[in-house]
Amino acid sequence: MTSRASCTLRIAGWSNIAIAAGHVIALIWAWSFFRATGIEPEMRALATQGAALPYILTLGTAAAFLACGLYAFSGAGDLRRLPFLRTALLSLAAIYLTRATLYEGIGAVRDGDGAQIAFASIALLIGLCYAYGAVARLRVRTDTAHVGAGAATRPAAG
Repeated sequence: MTSRASCTLRIAGWSNIAIAAGHVIALIWAWSFFRATGIEPEMRALATQGAALPYILTLGTAAAFLACGLYAFSGAGDLRRLPFLRTALLSLAAIYLTRATLYEGIGAVRDGDGAQIAFASIALLIGLCYAYGAVARLRVRTDTAHVGAGAATRPAAG
């Protein structure tokens, strides 16, 4: 895999780690954080079922972003190969690109919602990093498979 592909996966990985850390740190000001991101009504409704649920959900979200970051680092070759790596990288690219465009992204631009435009832009950049890194990994694997197959079927010299 090219160093550029590894670099893009590292960018995606560190971005996810930063988002996960941001979620944990934001719990200090949880309700202001919920209000700023536009999910306060949903979190208030969730809190009626249990006061700790918004905090638990936020920690679960942070854990999910951490896992996404670890998969990016695994794809870059910085960690051992994680299970379902190829599927995970392609799925993460699809999720981030969908979030950036279809879910909230286009509507935020149309509505002029600055915060959601920023979130969609970040999702777009992370999604493109995952997509580039995942496709580069597929190319390397495909090229390696063809080289190996060609060497095995070549007649011996002599």
